[in-house]
Amino acid sequence: MAEDTLYPGSTLGIIGINHNGGELIATAKQAGFNVGVYVDHSQPVLTKLADFTLVGAYNDKDKLTEFGQNCDAIIYQTASVDSQVLRYLSKFAAVPQGINGLEIVQDRLMERAFLDQININIAPYVTVVSLDDVYQSIDSIGYPALLKPIQRGIGEQSMMIRRQSDIARAANFIDTGTYLLESWIDHTAEYTMTAVTDGKDVNIYPLAKLQFSADRQLIAAATPAVVDDNILTEMQRIVRSVADSLEYRGVFALNFYVTTNGSLYVKNIELGLTTVANVYDHSTNVSQYEEQVRTTVGMPLHIIRSLQPALLMVIRGQQEEAISRQRLLKNNWQFRLFLGNENATNRLLGFAWVTGSNSLEELEEQVDDTEVWSEPLAPGDDDHDSE
Repeated sequence: MAEDTLYPGSTLGIIGINHNGGELIATAKQAGFNVGVYVDHSQPVLTKLADFTLVGAYNDKDKLTEFGQNCDAIIYQTASVDSQVLRYLSKFAAVPQGINGLEIVQDRLMERAFLDQININIAPYVTVVSLDDVYQSIDSIGYPALLKPIQRGIGEQSMMIRRQSDIARAANFIDTGTYLLESWIDHTAEYTMTAVTDGKDVNIYPLAKLQFSADRQLIAAATPAVVDDNILTEMQRIVRSVADSLEYRGVFALNFYVTTNGSLYVKNIELGLTTVANVYDHSTNVSQYEEQVRTTVGMPLHIIRSLQPALLMVIRGQQEEAISRQRLLKNNWQFRLFLGNENATNRLLGFAWVTGSNSLEELEEQVDDTEVWSEPLAPGDDDHDSE
């Protein structure tokens, strides 16, 4: 066995959790590992299964030291934790996912330079630092365009510029630092390809097609998505190329645009566990959580097999009453509901998996017939990068 193999009874630390955190903790516990969690604010509903939880700021070196010294290996569940925090923790415990990849995806400019370097098709972009730069650069980028901060962060938003009169509004959007002005790719469909790598081998999950609301909130993920063979082959090639170059170990995803003429663009890279990849909990033989634990502790990657078509429907607070009815009516739906933040209509309430047919079209018709997702959504945030 490899020197970095961890055995049941070892302690896995998890930092940077969101609604997927509870499932990751449960999976690690089921595999026989102790689990410690570090959070910057108390989240007892998510962390209740952990063996210990430390609550502290991400710049609290005393708390971080205590956390690192009590862990054998540390997982960042999302890419939202500053890479410098992981560098500090790596003094005390292994960080099998690595840190170089995290630094790349947290900086949009570095990410695009990385994708350029390995000859992957992305939207045209320029960097800007002021409103004058936007005015001077918009002709080369064209309308519509997206203005977004270089540094990715929790809750940060992009701004769409559809016409010249919109640029003036960017005065309140641009604060300090460098921003990215990027062409908006007019597309017919969006897809996510999720994979797992141990640094050598790469296993790829079935392709998922995404559905968003008008304000870019994720509504649904459908798998296995059907695309032309040449597009699927190119997506798989790109995923493997990213895995070969990113110096990363664990679960990751690439998001794609496909245009009307069949052109393929990479939207962005996501490291860690995503909302979309929950669709595989009931459509494949191994979940993203199991694969993440396996790569962390040095086990071989599990072979991924598609078992059945599935729709993952994202449930929000305003749909709570309607979903309560569907839970009593649907014998082919499975649910995971989250507690907390009960007063917010836009909160993430949970997921519904719709399965039981060999036809995704039949599953989609069943969802449409309920009209649960037919009403416009209240504004809200997803962990899925809505750029």
